[in-house]
Amino acid sequence: MRTGASAQPVSWDRHRTWSWSKPQGYDHAHDLRSVPVTLAEVASAASCFPLVFVRGPSDLMPHALLRLGAKGRSPFIGREGQWQASWLPPRLATWPFDLVTTQGEGHALALHEESGLVEPVPGGHPIFAPGNDAPVLAPETARLAAILKAQAEALPATAQASAALADLGLLIPLDADPSLWVINPRAAADLNEAGILALHRAGALTLLHAGLVSQAHLGWMAKAERHLTTAPPPRPSPASDRQRMAPGSRFLAALAADACADEALIQLPELTRQ
Repeated sequence: MRTGASAQPVSWDRHRTWSWSKPQGYDHAHDLRSVPVTLAEVASAASCFPLVFVRGPSDLMPHALLRLGAKGRSPFIGREGQWQASWLPPRLATWPFDLVTTQGEGHALALHEESGLVEPVPGGHPIFAPGNDAPVLAPETARLAAILKAQAEALPATAQASAALADLGLLIPLDADPSLWVINPRAAADLNEAGILALHRAGALTLLHAGLVSQAHLGWMAKAERHLTTAPPPRPSPASDRQRMAPGSRFLAALAADACADEALIQLPELTRQ
């Protein structure tokens, strides 16, 4: 899964007057099979989701698996877009903003212009602070951009840890699917002292442990997805029920948005990889 595949880099010239709105739910995640996570997030992610490894443009990176099947519905997303897990991946909390890779392996703040949440005119939250002649992000945009900046800065260490697992032969395909890899419990149990030391030096021990623990979710996810494919669709919920479910998703989004809310971190759309 590539969350930034259709996103366009934010630029002063193009997006000076543009505005955006917050999603009412997580319908945009229905088509996602997995969401990238960083080394700092893998323990939280493993508490809810299986951790898998997905090959990106240059690196093998950890992802939170939203569904086992290549197609179908995720048990973590309700039919009306409500979020049904106790942890919200930051890359979903920042929608319609995202990261895209730039030349030189840097990353830029990007916008999903076709998300239905973006307008080329003022109306919702402004992307850039009004009244400025320089590209300074508006406060609400900067709050989400700070989350993505933290993601970009964590990518090198995350890639290093993932590569260490792969170099020691600790990854195997999930259910013979060549697009998804998981940690091989048997290979992990056979690690010798030199291998453990190599993982420690690469900062990969937390990723190893989180990946192993997260595999406990695979069994119930398989059962849940089989049920979702055979169960008849429920009758539409009354508006009052949807309103009762919405605050939980908004609460999780607010927690994720506040995690890296230092607006001083972001003054330009470009997010440089350290």
